[in-house]
Amino acid sequence: MAVLTSEAWAQHGSTAQGGQSPRFETGITVPGAILRSKRPNVYLISFSTPVGLPGVSLPGGVYMFRFLEGRSAIQVLDAEGSVSYGLFVPTAIRRTGAVRDAAVWLMPAPGDGGPRRVQALFEPGQSTGSEFIYQ
Repeated sequence: MAVLTSEAWAQHGSTAQGGQSPRFETGITVPGAILRSKRPNVYLISFSTPVGLPGVSLPGGVYMFRFLEGRSAIQVLDAEGSVSYGLFVPTAIRRTGAVRDAAVWLMPAPGDGGPRRVQALFEPGQSTGSEFIYQ
């Protein structure tokens, strides 16, 4: 199972579970505080296991998720922001339940043995998040 960690989680802990839409029953919701960078619209997320995004697999590690163009796109980079792994145009998705903390939703690993995919990202205090589109 992939686990979301971050400096903020390690320092402050997190108890919120966040809601999960019924269509994600077989996935997991990984609650936790996502470290917000000093730069606006930038979050650092640390994964303990490999994860997938549309068209790319990433080893476990820290990644920068940067919202662009009024939140209409998300760029995923290495933690330093020097290597880009992709630019994604997400769709909006809603969650129910506690919305105080940030959350990352992961889908089950695909049948081909690849890593779990990042399904959606929710910013702290937001019930509407960004869902990644897989073909």
